[in-house]
Amino acid sequence: MLTTTAMRPVRNIALMVYATACALLVGTILLTNWPTYSYQVRGGFIPLYYYALPGILVIPIMFAHPDAPLCLLRSPIFWWFTVYVLLGLLWQVGAQDFSEETSSAFRLRLLVFLVFVTTATILSESNRLPVAVLIAVCVLLAGAFNWFDSLRPFRFVPQGIEGATEGRGAGLFMNPNTAGSFVVMGTIAALPFVPMRFRALALTAAVMCLAPTFSRGAFVLVAVAAVSAILLGLVRRMQIILVLVAVPLLIIVVNFGYDYLMTHSEDRNMRSVVERLVVLTDSGVEDDSVDTRADAATRAWALFKQNPLYGAGLGATTSLSFVTGPHNMYVTLMGDQGVFGLGLYLSLLLLLTQTGWRLMRSAPTPRGADIGRATIMLALCLAVNGFFSHNVLDEPQSMFLLAFLVAAGLQAQRATGAPAASSPAARLSVRRPPRLIRW
Repeated sequence: MLTTTAMRPVRNIALMVYATACALLVGTILLTNWPTYSYQVRGGFIPLYYYALPGILVIPIMFAHPDAPLCLLRSPIFWWFTVYVLLGLLWQVGAQDFSEETSSAFRLRLLVFLVFVTTATILSESNRLPVAVLIAVCVLLAGAFNWFDSLRPFRFVPQGIEGATEGRGAGLFMNPNTAGSFVVMGTIAALPFVPMRFRALALTAAVMCLAPTFSRGAFVLVAVAAVSAILLGLVRRMQIILVLVAVPLLIIVVNFGYDYLMTHSEDRNMRSVVERLVVLTDSGVEDDSVDTRADAATRAWALFKQNPLYGAGLGATTSLSFVTGPHNMYVTLMGDQGVFGLGLYLSLLLLLTQTGWRLMRSAPTPRGADIGRATIMLALCLAVNGFFSHNVLDEPQSMFLLAFLVAAGLQAQRATGAPAASSPAARLSVRRPPRLIRW
């Protein structure tokens, strides 16, 4: 008869298999944006049902391993999300503002917190490699859908439905900017698990996957990702050439297709694309999307100036009085919660960078160090994406990717047999590169 000690490895393996299956299921749903797409386009279940799925799937893990959620307590990102929710509650209760706009903004924060915590708990008990493969597959699938949506408009979102784009690929994400940012952040999350010799190819593939979105923000993001991958040593010297060629190659391809686009510019599917390309080269050309977003950002900034300390209240910058959101995380949080809101976002970026740096310098394995580098890359992309989007913390695919890197970092820190990072044995056993770039 098996003893409790003998059964423990079997139980751990069963727990890992279950957690990995749950992570793959949740990742497939969230990384494809299926909840929002199925609801808005196909008339499916409301997204909340899908977002509750991680909370249901995590229950057996908590029974089998009650300490699993406690592992997150070691992550400063968990505490940041806790403060994020509590400050939202404090602003709502302190202002005695229980309007639908304010309550909706707080419920969204609470939902993001719950999705992050439950997903990170599942991922912390799963096998990281299959999940990384899933992320890479979803990135490639998103790229294929982007190209198909660009070449065959209105197949994913029929014309007349909210979210239909003209001449720009978005696939299941419906929004080209969201589709482009997902490709970049998904590539960053999967990069530590890609063999070194294929990483430059992965970054090049990301460029091609986001090209049909014609998203200016995504173009900037992929350039930041490429440069940071080089500086942090995630690619070798011989691969740097391929990475540096990828972004200029995208510009060359766009230039060659520019004449074709101009010829067909009377087609309304091409008109918005032409406008976006012209704006990239001539700042004097008007662009309705830029003007609308600039007006919303200006109004959010005005709210901040009226009350720099506390802002105008939770949800003020995303209320119905705004035609569109400010498309800027910084002024959005400043308009809502003043300097406290700005400090919130900046502290998240700082904590991610600090967490990644410590892991890069003290991880017991090369892959753990690469996870730290990817965390720093993600922090840089979130910092840049904050100038192009006000939904950085609201997108479920972004929360899954963030939870994946946080959980992977925790797993790397508690690697079996690894000495404590602060011990003398750890300092002697961990090989530290003399410089950031590994030649």
